[in-house]
Amino acid sequence: MTEYGELKTNLEPGDYIVVGRDDEARSEQKIKVEAGQTYSPLFTLNAGTLVIHPHASQGSEISGEARVDFNYPGGNTTHYGDAKATVPAGEQKVTVQIGAGTATETVQLAAGQTVEKDIIVGVGHAMLNAYYTAGGDKADNSGIGFEIVKAKKKIDGSRESVEHSYGPDSKFWLPPDDYVALTTLDLAVVEQPFSINAGDNQDVKVALDAGVLAMSAPGAYSIEVFSSKKDIEGKRKSLGLSYGDSWQQTIPAGDYVVVRHMSDQGQDKEMPVTIKAGERSEITVQ
Repeated sequence: MTEYGELKTNLEPGDYIVVGRDDEARSEQKIKVEAGQTYSPLFTLNAGTLVIHPHASQGSEISGEARVDFNYPGGNTTHYGDAKATVPAGEQKVTVQIGAGTATETVQLAAGQTVEKDIIVGVGHAMLNAYYTAGGDKADNSGIGFEIVKAKKKIDGSRESVEHSYGPDSKFWLPPDDYVALTTLDLAVVEQPFSINAGDNQDVKVALDAGVLAMSAPGAYSIEVFSSKKDIEGKRKSLGLSYGDSWQQTIPAGDYVVVRHMSDQGQDKEMPVTIKAGERSEITVQ
């Protein structure tokens, strides 16, 4: 492909290298400049143009969230959304990524040719939110964490992590598969299974079955929450600890013991509390 452009400049006599470039394609020439002479170098870039339209699924609109990686002879470049790149002729490897999904295609591009191509990644969309109870109030808290893992466990019992995000209305683009949403808000941790097909647009609602516990302990060095039930050795499981004399946490519905720790030994005090899903409890340990 031959590109014409015009750049006028005055140069001192001498030897130079002049580079012609269009996007990712380039060519260079050595010229010897002599006084009083005019030079008009012509560059042959041996390049073509690739136009890539990325789609999340068949029939969907062009995705503005897509990452498009061009791997061309001698280099690579990355564009986002609807992508156009002028690159050296030859075999082109184009990879489109939308969320956790990718699709790769190989394109043969001749010099002077323009190739326009739609690439379909084949992912579905899921938006996740957490609720204190099923059908109850939405947990509109930036501290909510969502981790998407594959439902199928590995031989060691672990699951492959796919994506993660924080806050309400967390959005994920996922390849077709079975997944589990690990949702965390303070002391509440819930697993919510769901499945995705290409082209899906799902609202995944996670029920935390939890309430909010606001704790006050005047003069406390720290506040600690324990499960109410003791193990066979007579010990309670600690669920969390915070330094200071006040603390608020989202916590699964159930029975607990809140302990006020003081700086001086022998001054600790505890109070039992029952948490109901979707309700707020306020206690003062004195």
